[in-house]
Amino acid sequence: MKDIAAVILCAGKGSRMNDDSKSKVCFDCAGVPVICRIIDNMKAAGISRFVVVIGHQAYSVMDCLDGVDGVIYAYQKEQKGTGHAALCGLKALKAMGHTGPTIVSMGDKIISKTAVEGLLSRIESAKVVWGVQPITDNFNGGRVVVRDGKPFGVVEFADAGLMALANVPSDRYKATLRAIGLNPKKAEKVIKCALQTKPSATCTLCGEEFTADEILSTPYANAAFYCFDTEAVIKAIGTLGADNAQGEVYLTDTLEYFAKTNDAALYEVSNRSDMLTYSTKYELRKVSEHFMRTASEYKQSIEKGEMDDFFADLYGDGALHQKQRYTELLNKFYEKYGDRKVVITRAPGRVNLMGRHIDHRGGGINVLATDCDQVFVSSRRDDDLVQISNVDSAYPDRAFSISETLALGTNESWLGYLGDERVKADLANNAGDWANYVKSSVLRASLYAEVPLCGMDMMASGSIPIAAGLSSSSAIVVAVMEAVNALGCLNSPEKTFIDLCGEGEWFVGSRGGAGDHAAMKCAQKNAIVHLDFKPFTVGEKMHFSNEYAVLVANSMLQAKKSEGSKDAFNEKVACYEIAFMLLQRSYPQYELKEFRDLAKIRPYSAVYEMLRSLPETITRGGIKALLPAHKKQLETIFATHKEPLVYELRGVALFGVSECARAEIFTSVLQDGEYEKLGDMMKISHNGDRVGVPPITDEMLDELIKQNIPFELQSGAYRCSTVEIDALCDLLNSTEGVLGSELVGAGLGGCVVALIKKDAADLVIDTVNKGYYDRFGYPHAAQVYSASAGSAVIF
Repeated sequence: MKDIAAVILCAGKGSRMNDDSKSKVCFDCAGVPVICRIIDNMKAAGISRFVVVIGHQAYSVMDCLDGVDGVIYAYQKEQKGTGHAALCGLKALKAMGHTGPTIVSMGDKIISKTAVEGLLSRIESAKVVWGVQPITDNFNGGRVVVRDGKPFGVVEFADAGLMALANVPSDRYKATLRAIGLNPKKAEKVIKCALQTKPSATCTLCGEEFTADEILSTPYANAAFYCFDTEAVIKAIGTLGADNAQGEVYLTDTLEYFAKTNDAALYEVSNRSDMLTYSTKYELRKVSEHFMRTASEYKQSIEKGEMDDFFADLYGDGALHQKQRYTELLNKFYEKYGDRKVVITRAPGRVNLMGRHIDHRGGGINVLATDCDQVFVSSRRDDDLVQISNVDSAYPDRAFSISETLALGTNESWLGYLGDERVKADLANNAGDWANYVKSSVLRASLYAEVPLCGMDMMASGSIPIAAGLSSSSAIVVAVMEAVNALGCLNSPEKTFIDLCGEGEWFVGSRGGAGDHAAMKCAQKNAIVHLDFKPFTVGEKMHFSNEYAVLVANSMLQAKKSEGSKDAFNEKVACYEIAFMLLQRSYPQYELKEFRDLAKIRPYSAVYEMLRSLPETITRGGIKALLPAHKKQLETIFATHKEPLVYELRGVALFGVSECARAEIFTSVLQDGEYEKLGDMMKISHNGDRVGVPPITDEMLDELIKQNIPFELQSGAYRCSTVEIDALCDLLNSTEGVLGSELVGAGLGGCVVALIKKDAADLVIDTVNKGYYDRFGYPHAAQVYSASAGSAVIF
């Protein structure tokens, strides 16, 4: 085979996608960007050199193809038509010395290896091989006009429709165009043109006349898929004019150029699946389904060992158990819903080693993902019904209509919807139901998506301890959002995905940030990841020494967000917000934008003086009196939780400032290998969560002001631990090989995380088993975790 290259046109705006976050060719199609699928198929057919013509959202295309061999770029500065775009790429090839044939194709058409090979098989017989499709496969495509087996040119469907009006009275225009199948939007433009200038009944191609009937009866539509003699097509495009309303050069006009000298041949792409194209997200959904596997195909792949590397890499020593778990999950799906095309999505549990209770205040976190996770098998439905089931019978089957659930409240904004009394009443009637976390993702994504979401049939399996502080509920939100994103072809950018998850979980009543969701999405195997918020950024991904390990011990006390812990959590958030309002008002010179900005002020004593101005405790009445200008904002804050006796502003604020400081220096301490210091920081952090931690008095702050002590050495008084969890931390901290420990998650139950020396793991676990679990009659629930990968779609 000759040296063959390809020019792929990717410069268009793709406006019908209604999403300008990236080029339409970069949207995922069943887990793989469209442009990558195109290039992979062409490489399989023997093509190794590619010129990708870029223009609008050029950098997104280049980022998408970063590292792909054989790709260079040609930039189309202005949108001057497909002929001009192709010429940009062809000239680049010529400058590289390419003289062989060149395929020209569109970046929004996934062409199969078979079709590429078929097109190339005809190149010896002509200077252009023109790809065509049956009209039934591309009804709105330009008509490739053929007479006596010879191609003559391309006439756009709308232009043929205009010709059809030549001998028709104007009151029959609409009916005539409807009869030939022209879509209403294009028909409207054609009628407008016909009313302005009398249409011609014929057109001339290669010196011969053709009627509208002859053009409309042609069996072929233009496939926008060509193979040219490179030198010849560069010359041909140079002869084309741009004398049309758009002032553009059309590549389709080259067919007539070559047909005049009998240098054109046709290649019919007769199998619809050999050429898959899309213009909208809805159409992309249909294309994506072609590449998805059925539940039984996944199961067979697992049984044949084809996914062994995946399980070994993700789950390590637990790979065999996970293979059995996934097989059971797929079997349950099959039994419940049938053998459908599916996606598998997973979201891990998370452990935040430093940066607790502050992500929603703009503070950073330092996280790793655990290899326990939430997994869903999901398939697309043709309606908007979402049906969910679980392999664990403790979680009953549930179903809801997306449109009917959204109709309960106002859809003008997410907060507006959540604040609607009917929505709140419905949530109260279903408090604690696991389906609420599924709804969190589906409903929030529905208000974000440009097109209605499809319904889904879903089967779930979870291995994250419930209400243990490892974010089992947030893992449901993230895993479902992965499924919604994949099946709905939302292609949400990473930051948007995380924001949708964080805001989505507000549905259950809490008003936290997106820290847990960001940790799950951005986690990396064998690394601790630093994440910042407001704005969200992914920071350092730090290697964790093999000499140390992270142990998680479940206290066996559940802190369910649907019960009293939600009020306690939202009360702490309220303390942050009220304290910050007061500090912003009293200290305008600092121009504070986020709470975390307090931790950047120097000297330290200046912040301690600011905190001293806050009331140690205050009632709602006192808050309203101090902040009369914030009445509406306070009403919104107070509505999130039951009224406490007092709000402990100082203690929460000091904890927040000090934790922001610890989270910020965590990266450098870890990179310097100061693991003992990390352990001390964990102890200091947990001291602020302890039951009975003393209030932050004037005298304490006066001493801090006097000594100008660094923030990271302070604990504050956040107070969301329990007596049992404090005892578990004390037991761990007194055990040889433990560097430090702290509460995990929002508090009032859940797990404790400890930083330990790896060679002491067995001793530490044995000590916890005897000193805590056996003592209180609990099952043993302490284990060492490895840093696992983040959430994903498993195609």
